[in-house]
Amino acid sequence: MKPPQHIVGERFLRGPIPLAWLTNAGTVGGKALHVGLYCWYLAGLTGSLQVKLPTGKLRALGVSRQAAYRGLAALAAKKLATVESKPGSSPIVTIRL
Repeated sequence: MKPPQHIVGERFLRGPIPLAWLTNAGTVGGKALHVGLYCWYLAGLTGSLQVKLPTGKLRALGVSRQAAYRGLAALAAKKLATVESKPGSSPIVTIRL
């Protein structure tokens, strides 16, 4: 059986994403895995592991702005990402492998 193919115009997550990274992010708890997967989604769109994370877009995944910041802090504490924050701007997240 072949792996699934995305439908033209449908959004999809580009990989590969290291399984160790996913496993570590999944053990953090809260919405950290959701936030991390959205960062990987943006990385696939931009072709860069450094992305600007508009926290408002995470609402579609059920992640509030506050939960997004807690998730980013948890990912940073696990050394899965680094986060640069400036007041009034979306955080810049660098995914660490």
